[in-house]
Amino acid sequence: MQLNDKWQGLCWPMMDFLRCVTAALIYFAISITAVAKYSDGASKAAGVFGFFATIVFAIDFYLIFNEVAKFLKQGDSADEATARKTEARCWGHGL
Repeated sequence: MQLNDKWQGLCWPMMDFLRCVTAALIYFAISITAVAKYSDGASKAAGVFGFFATIVFAIDFYLIFNEVAKFLKQGDSADEATARKTEARCWGHGL
């Protein structure tokens, strides 16, 4: 659907990060409910698969968090470098 081209104002890595966190929390809550409330084998199996899905989303959450952190650090260093260049130009011209 190429939504990232249509809605360029959104921070897509942050949206993906929030999706992973939300999915992990929902799967974890539903898995606990399935295991605690129902005693049949199918509910326990669903709970185990839910816990597995929670782990997978948590790993994805961790990987995306590292990518976003690297991106933000690069943005900060680029902003600092630009500010230094601008400051050097201003001092060099006596402004």
